[in-house]
Amino acid sequence: MIWSENQAGPEESAIPRVLSVIVERRWLILFCVAVGMGAAAVGYQDQPSRYRAEAVLALDARKFQALPTESVISSLPQESPVLRTEVDIISSRSMAERVLAYLQASGVDVAKGFVLTAESGTAQASPGHATRAIADRRVLIDKLTSGVRVTNDGRSYTIYVAFSGTEPQFTADVANAYAETYINYQVDLQTTATRRVSDWLGTRLVSLRSDLERSEHTATSFREKSGIVKSNGTTLLSQQIAGLNAELARLRAQLAGSVARLATAIDASEGKGGLALSEVLNSPAIQQLRTEEARLKRLLAAISESGAVKNPQIPDLKSQLATIQAQIDVEVEQIVGSLRNEIEVTRRQQSGLEASLKQLQTEMSTANESIVQADQLDREASANRAIYESYLTRYKQTIEQDGIAMAEARIISRAMPSGTPSSPDLSAWLLGGLMFGLGGGAFSTLLLELRASFRRRPDPAESNLGSPVIGRIPELSPQQRSNVAGIIRDSLSPFAQAVADVQGRLRLSARSGNVLVVSVTSAGPGEGKTLVASCLARSLAATGLRTVIVDTNLTAPGIADEFSVLPLRTVDTVAASEDVPIDELIRRDGASGLDLICAGRVDVPAEHILGHKGFARLLCTLRQTYDVVIVDSTALSNGSSALLVSSLADTTVLVVPAGSDSVRTVRALRTLKTAGIVVGGLVINNAASRRNVVSLVTDHHRSTADAGKRSENPIDTPSIVGM
Repeated sequence: MIWSENQAGPEESAIPRVLSVIVERRWLILFCVAVGMGAAAVGYQDQPSRYRAEAVLALDARKFQALPTESVISSLPQESPVLRTEVDIISSRSMAERVLAYLQASGVDVAKGFVLTAESGTAQASPGHATRAIADRRVLIDKLTSGVRVTNDGRSYTIYVAFSGTEPQFTADVANAYAETYINYQVDLQTTATRRVSDWLGTRLVSLRSDLERSEHTATSFREKSGIVKSNGTTLLSQQIAGLNAELARLRAQLAGSVARLATAIDASEGKGGLALSEVLNSPAIQQLRTEEARLKRLLAAISESGAVKNPQIPDLKSQLATIQAQIDVEVEQIVGSLRNEIEVTRRQQSGLEASLKQLQTEMSTANESIVQADQLDREASANRAIYESYLTRYKQTIEQDGIAMAEARIISRAMPSGTPSSPDLSAWLLGGLMFGLGGGAFSTLLLELRASFRRRPDPAESNLGSPVIGRIPELSPQQRSNVAGIIRDSLSPFAQAVADVQGRLRLSARSGNVLVVSVTSAGPGEGKTLVASCLARSLAATGLRTVIVDTNLTAPGIADEFSVLPLRTVDTVAASEDVPIDELIRRDGASGLDLICAGRVDVPAEHILGHKGFARLLCTLRQTYDVVIVDSTALSNGSSALLVSSLADTTVLVVPAGSDSVRTVRALRTLKTAGIVVGGLVINNAASRRNVVSLVTDHHRSTADAGKRSENPIDTPSIVGM
């Protein structure tokens, strides 16, 4: 990554950066993958073969009902949490204990199936034998628990019971034992619960029967003592009051009828209402008298109609008629008298009944409290009877259910011995080795990148150098180094952004309207100044500025190689001939639109060329022709040639490799400032020029030779600078 003082790379640069790191560290990653695959192969060979057997259970959604009674234990709800609970029960340690007992009862040698020593099966009498037996049993249970795997897919009522072991037949036996034990567990659970409930109900019925007998006896005794014995649901006192009320109503009706008949009889006797009274009409004597009266009246009527007024029978007939009528009146008076007597008797009976009724009502009011208490005792006895009858019914139902317990699961597929081992799985081991190798490679790459990032951190002494850091050039991979021109044009490249940041700062620091001539130098050779100068020139040319880069490194020229051009003339020819046309020096880079002036190696000291007036005239001409002139200078350790070039430039950029000695950088800055050179800033270079060791050694020897020549032919630096 490339940083400036305040630069923050975009998020889009993370993926290309990761890809570049993977390509750069590919051999390390491949090595880690190879190590992981090798370890997986060794582990696969070292693992023993294991076999897997699976029994399949199904919870029955339909409940078997032998009797039309409710079961003691309700059926399992068909819900996901219930299924999960059953899975946990099968996987539990208590179920493993049942399975171990089942296998031992079936004659299966569990210790041999787990390839354990037979010490647990010996019956030698020793003080610690019981303790060892318990420990061995615990080991077998742990083996069973760790080997079983119970699952449910969550979409059905099917439970898969799988067991893995080293022996195929033993593995199948254990899986089937788990299935059978679970079925037996459900049956035992129902049977035990039914018997426990029936025992409890039997004990409870004895106490309920005693409570019922006691409550009924108490209620009956209280009613007998209180005289409120019931008959047909009501007390005798209430029945007596009801009978008296009915008799009193009858007497009152009878009295009213008698009074009405008496009034009718009185009216009849007084000649007001005739003889319509039933007693009169029904009397035999009165009927005979009226018959005789009617005969006499007919005789008198016949004599009267015949006109015999003087008939001697008329007085006799009238006398007989008067006698008969008098007898009728006497009979009526007797009937009226009997009615009066009947009314008097009825009234006396009514008075007696009313007195008896009042007495019974008084007794009834005093017996109300006893009746309430008696009713309460009756209700208590009824409640005890209802409870006793319900418990008795449930007890009989529970007894009938004993012995018909049915499991709510069934085995739909028994486990069979497997002919092929289920583990170790070669593909799984290889995949695990691959993932382990990739993880180890990623971790190693991360550590190396963090270490490189730590080493790329600027020295704390940079803040005391006295010059600003105007940019930081990141490290480049070999692939990126071979395509610097393409990276410079990539708007998302952190490298391009960092170089653009450097050139932007240089342009902002330049005076308005002046041509910017920038000299790029370093404290020593091989510190990446040529890379910085070429990238800076490409970035400036990309902005539309007319830019030319001049190579003044006569000991180790690099611009021609950087841009892959073959120059016709080099910058050293300006000292040999003053009339060299500038067009013969300039070459054009078609990719970036940048003009180049290359350098060639010379046998004379570089100061003779760079201090020549022809070189100063060349820079003056370039100032008039171009907007920006970038000068790739020599290193300060090569002598005063870098100072000569920097004295002719507007500003100088000092390239400092990341992690270099700050003392050396301080000395280089002091050298530049002592010569009066304007230092525009420092560029921290994390990307070395990537030249091979031979070229670096050659540069060092040439620098040493040039220093020897300068000692033999000293140069008057002030006069040249003054030119």
